[in-house]
Amino acid sequence: MPKLSEAPSHIQVLRASHLMASLSEEHLLGIAGDSKLAHAERGELIWLNGTETNFFGVVGTGFVKMMRSTPTGQDVTTELMGPGQVFGLLGVIDGSGCPQSAQAVCATWYLQVPKARFLEVYDQNLILKEKLLKRTTHRLRNSYAMFARMSAGKVEQRIASILLILAESYGIEQGAEVLIDVPLTRQDISEMAGTTVETTIRILSKWQKSGLVATQKHRIILQKPELLAEMV
Repeated sequence: MPKLSEAPSHIQVLRASHLMASLSEEHLLGIAGDSKLAHAERGELIWLNGTETNFFGVVGTGFVKMMRSTPTGQDVTTELMGPGQVFGLLGVIDGSGCPQSAQAVCATWYLQVPKARFLEVYDQNLILKEKLLKRTTHRLRNSYAMFARMSAGKVEQRIASILLILAESYGIEQGAEVLIDVPLTRQDISEMAGTTVETTIRILSKWQKSGLVATQKHRIILQKPELLAEMV
């Protein structure tokens, strides 16, 4: 059995979240005390689309991908949530349930924040409501941008777009190169690009041979990001 990564504390997870860190120390400690730290293995479903839960999640370590099912039954990845990011919150606030499925991309620690406890704070906190509105607007813009890129162009353009979008959020500059610090599989990339695993493998192999990308411990390095940007 693989060794679990060290679990972060409840308060560490909350303080790392831009949204939650806006709360007072009293509220943070109160929510931390009522929350539960959970662990999900790679590929483990946290919840399915349409599920009603009594909590939302805050990523502590690792990554969670949000997925929607198409009318043909294909799972399409719409977002990738990293440390400090909140998932499933809107469904908790409006009581509509989870509009997307959530699945761990790798071994992941996340905090389950109870709905009832959070709503007590949310209902009386204007700053938190404003931050949530800005966050929602930002996510919608990103989603529209991603869908616009994914709905047009050839497969190579879509995969290049996915890598550049991920690099914006999770990229680490290494000179002229950019390391995407997420343990992505070819399956993950194919889901986000709306293509097959076989096509994704073929395109990435071609790019590796031409020096556009490289792999390092399940991470992808954009060796020539400017050339990928020209494809989009």
